[in-house]
Amino acid sequence: MEKPDERWAWMVVLAASCIRIIVYGNSYTSGIVYYVILDVFQKSRAETSWVASVITAATFATCPISGVLVNRFGMRIVAFVGGIVASSGLMASSFATSLPALTFCYGVITGIGCGLTFIPGSVAVARYFTKRRNIAMGLAGAGSGIGSFAFPPLINYLTDQYSWRGMFMILSGITLNMCMFALLYRPVTSPNFTEDDDRDQEQTITEKKESERKKNMWSFIKLVDFYVLALNNILYQLGSTIVYGHLGTYVIHQLKYERVDASMLYSVIGITVTVSKLVQGFVIHNPKWRVCQPYQQYMLWYTVGGVSTMVFLLVDVGYVGLVVYSLLFGISYGSSGGSIIPAILIDLAGVDQFTLTYGIILFTQSIGILFGPFVAGLLFDTLRAYDAAFVLAGVLMILSAGIMIFPCRNYKAADEKTEVTFVITEDKRSVDAEAMRTDGCETDSFIGSIDDPIKSRFKPRTGEEATKEEVEKMMESTTSLE
Repeated sequence: MEKPDERWAWMVVLAASCIRIIVYGNSYTSGIVYYVILDVFQKSRAETSWVASVITAATFATCPISGVLVNRFGMRIVAFVGGIVASSGLMASSFATSLPALTFCYGVITGIGCGLTFIPGSVAVARYFTKRRNIAMGLAGAGSGIGSFAFPPLINYLTDQYSWRGMFMILSGITLNMCMFALLYRPVTSPNFTEDDDRDQEQTITEKKESERKKNMWSFIKLVDFYVLALNNILYQLGSTIVYGHLGTYVIHQLKYERVDASMLYSVIGITVTVSKLVQGFVIHNPKWRVCQPYQQYMLWYTVGGVSTMVFLLVDVGYVGLVVYSLLFGISYGSSGGSIIPAILIDLAGVDQFTLTYGIILFTQSIGILFGPFVAGLLFDTLRAYDAAFVLAGVLMILSAGIMIFPCRNYKAADEKTEVTFVITEDKRSVDAEAMRTDGCETDSFIGSIDDPIKSRFKPRTGEEATKEEVEKMMESTTSLE
């Protein structure tokens, strides 16, 4: 078995990133596929929008099931099977003769396959790293932006050269490569597993707490903040997928730009998502200001996405303005994955519960993803314009950021506490050394070696943390006074 934080861990990051390139390349370019299918089957926008929404919704709706399967069969097997399912769905899509058949093959089957491969990568990276986990999660998450950037022009080229059926066939072959990357997910020892080697016994205070949390794998369901985060993801995805699913059609039909111009905006979003996830991972790993911490970044970028949607898409800003909007929206959307949500979940429930919590959060995202494009298509069919849909999208994104104030307050309160900082407030003799250890809680490592024990009451304090040597000196001085 491989050990965490060693060389093979970076191969796992590479494999997870490549799989995400393919997953997001298939699911998050559905706006381009939507426009192609809109011309092929000549159905209403509300009906056709299911093609764009079902694949992404099915991807994330499968994630909780994928998490359970990972715990049962392992990361490698689940990801390998998912690659086969996703490739089969795309191949079947090339033979579809009706919109419902295409929605089932491209949306449901391909989406389920992508969902099966998505969770194993996130779990593998989280388990393979303890010291640089946020950076590794950001690097793995950057693959989603690369897929969103590279696949739109690829889909346009394949459609022009080989028709939409040939495009699905070639995408099927590309998707089958996920099976190869899945084989790189070697089994890994748990980061909380204690081995004889002293180097492997190094654990942070956080990891020790995570070991205690492992006693109850479902304890996170008692956390109110977890439900707030789930609601936040529903609202944000409901708003952002309105933009993602209909931006291309809005630019082509309502603003009268060319199809290549519309696909270029998706590529700009993809590049920005890639860069933002990389930067966010490094910033979270070394936060210098409070605004750089996970919750604060989360709220900031979600707000930016909502405000920019209502400003840039409701005012005639020209194509340059649309590019600027794509940059801002890409930064905002990058915050819904990458390293920020995993960092928040690990802070809430611990790394041992990450598989379950992340799977459930991705499932909640699927709820918003499923209905966002449909609502936008319905509003367009009724009002013959996208203005109302984009206002709704902006409001939902801003609201999703606003409700995160409550978990953020709890996080700040916890952040102000020092882990092991104590001052002696009262000294008195005790004949019971065990009582002293109980009263001193976590400080027994400091006072357990004293021959003539002193029962001391300790209280936490904020500010500069006292070192072990300082505590020992204080204990020795009180002993000498007697």
